Amino acid sequence: MERVFEIAAGIDVHRDTVVVSVRRQLGRQVQDVETRTFETFHDGLVAMTVWLAHQRVEVGGFESTGVYWQPVVQAIQKRTPKVVVWLVNPMQVKKVAGRKSDVSDSQWLAKLVMYGLVSPSFVPSLQLQELRKLTRFRTKLTADRTRGKNRIIKEVERSGLKLATVCSDVLGKTGRTLLQAMLDGVVLDDAAIENMTFGTLRHRVPELARALKDPITPCTAVILRQMLRRLDDINKDIADLESEIRKLLQPLADDVARLEQIPGIDEIAAAAIVAETGTDMSVFPSAKHLASWGGLSPGSEESAGKNKQAPTRKGNKYLRTTLVQAAISAKQTKGSFWHYKARRLARLGPKKAAVALARSLASVVFHILADRCDYRDPAIIPPPPARAKARLAALADQIRRLGFDITITPRAAPEASVS
Repeated sequence: MERVFEIAAGIDVHRDTVVVSVRRQLGRQVQDVETRTFETFHDGLVAMTVWLAHQRVEVGGFESTGVYWQPVVQAIQKRTPKVVVWLVNPMQVKKVAGRKSDVSDSQWLAKLVMYGLVSPSFVPSLQLQELRKLTRFRTKLTADRTRGKNRIIKEVERSGLKLATVCSDVLGKTGRTLLQAMLDGVVLDDAAIENMTFGTLRHRVPELARALKDPITPCTAVILRQMLRRLDDINKDIADLESEIRKLLQPLADDVARLEQIPGIDEIAAAAIVAETGTDMSVFPSAKHLASWGGLSPGSEESAGKNKQAPTRKGNKYLRTTLVQAAISAKQTKGSFWHYKARRLARLGPKKAAVALARSLASVVFHILADRCDYRDPAIIPPPPARAKARLAALADQIRRLGFDITITPRAAPEASVS
């Protein structure tokens, strides 16, 4: 086997300890392996990086398990940036037999990395890791906010208040004002309700009065106050997170602005995409690889020459969620390429169509970040010559079947004017 690296380290990470084996080639058939164990406290990780630098290690291989590997990788990125980090899928390592203990695990991993028998995953830089923390935590807070809203609506319905029947958004400006007034003990007659309604709900004052007839019990008031207060706290936390995200996005402002040109992608969605993929698309061989890494590629299961239905492959769930949400938003832009593409994909069903549309969005994201170009609607991009020729032949055949003759000639390019 041909060696990819001369000196490689296999790092078996646990919660309290990290076992490091450094493998180097001494002769044609002889390899030297040295193994040490370090604690995962800060001083232990510093000692590990000092030893790796002293051993002149070129690459360090990790298994991606849990979160324990992250502080170890961060320590190497900060103190020994010359060491290449290979984060490998444990399933790839387990496919090759020969490991039974922590020491043999690290030694075997060092050998696999030295000869390039495993494929490394994308490891973000320290700056991207900080941005990821914010965007991923915002995703969790947004989910908490949705759950909190659903609990409030459920409690309102349980109390006999039919706001959901009249208001499209129970916790919108009108609904929230009316709920707060009831909690404050305000008598809600028609005049009072009219002063608290906004927009089109001004024309539905009698229906709102009927919906709010049933009084709130003291216990319900206590529960709703706590729920509304918790919802306000989550909204404030999300706003604070978005402010911090915008600060970290300042060095990447140009790339974020290009991504915002894509229908369905706003500033926060662009930040989430950049946090997961980075802006250097050279880490992905092609747009298809990016889509597969994001869990948007269709699965493949073939047996005896027959293709079977298979779910999409596992990937980065945060990138997948962001792109699917962006695809659902993009298809609502009437007259756009994405609207017509969603209509063509409707036969797949809403969920599969959303994933297929998100896969196309991933391709657009890849080319925009790789080429550093502005967004162009795919409908106006000329197709490849072979596809254009096949399309023209199909259209000409349809016209001939209707009983007409047709001759297709290319349009002459306009001559440049000479002044």
